[in-house]
Amino acid sequence: MKARRRNISVFSMSALDLFAAALAAFLLIVVVLFPYYNKGGTDEATLEELEEVVKQRRFIAEQEQSDQSVIRALQSEINLLDKEYRTSAENMSEIEEKLQEVLKRTTEIVIPDPVPVKPVEEPTPEPEPEPIPEPPRSTNTGVEFSILGLGTDKKDVVMVVDMSGSMVAHRGKVVDALNEILDQMTPDHRFAIIGYRGGPNYSVYPPGGRQTSVNVQSITQAREFVRRLPNQFGGGTPTKAAMMRALTLKPEAIILMSDGAPDDGSGRGIVSTVTRSNTGNAEIHTVAIGEYTKDQQLTLFLQELARNNDGQFVGRAR
Repeated sequence: MKARRRNISVFSMSALDLFAAALAAFLLIVVVLFPYYNKGGTDEATLEELEEVVKQRRFIAEQEQSDQSVIRALQSEINLLDKEYRTSAENMSEIEEKLQEVLKRTTEIVIPDPVPVKPVEEPTPEPEPEPIPEPPRSTNTGVEFSILGLGTDKKDVVMVVDMSGSMVAHRGKVVDALNEILDQMTPDHRFAIIGYRGGPNYSVYPPGGRQTSVNVQSITQAREFVRRLPNQFGGGTPTKAAMMRALTLKPEAIILMSDGAPDDGSGRGIVSTVTRSNTGNAEIHTVAIGEYTKDQQLTLFLQELARNNDGQFVGRAR
């Protein structure tokens, strides 16, 4: 039996209806939206407006950024001022605490009643030096012999000579005075010469530091020593030290020659010390060299030293 042929249809009527409906809907949407097509951003006027809008928004954005920068700067200044204020407040607080502490201590201080002050007594004025006339070169009036006008009968004599710098002006007077003393020496005398200056430093004759007997040789050597002595003048006037050294030789008499007050102690202190140390009761004679009347301190010192030790004081101005 021959098979019956079957016909296959790709599109049915239902599919055609579906396409027709879709096309109709599309056309309807196009018709509805067509009036708004130009407003979608295709014409030139709309682009200019958009560019203007973009510019305004950029300007606004830049303005906002600038304002934010100013705000941040102001905020930094505010923070700095706040920090300074806090620091000042802390410092003021510390100052107030210290002030309170000082005030507290001040209130605790007890002020004693004032002690009555005794009136200061006026110092006793120094006595005026006694006027001393220029003595004669030699006066043999009832004594063994006279040295520069100083009468004495002592046989052991030590000459103490100031060699300070100021004596340079009186070198001739010193040499003449020492030679005059040597001229008065006799064979039964013994003598020594002690020159002194700052340090103290000493130049002595005889070199051994002891007294020597009077003879031709000792007098000749002593004159040469006296001639060279002014070449060593210089420095201060340590009279106290020189007098203490002279006392160690145990002389019967000491003749001190100086043109200035001592610089190794006060005048009265030296007089007291030398007098106490003079246990051998040596006569201490003093000779002021130069313009002694113009130096009250020197004159009083030499007068008091001689008076307290059974000696005499003379001036040698020429």
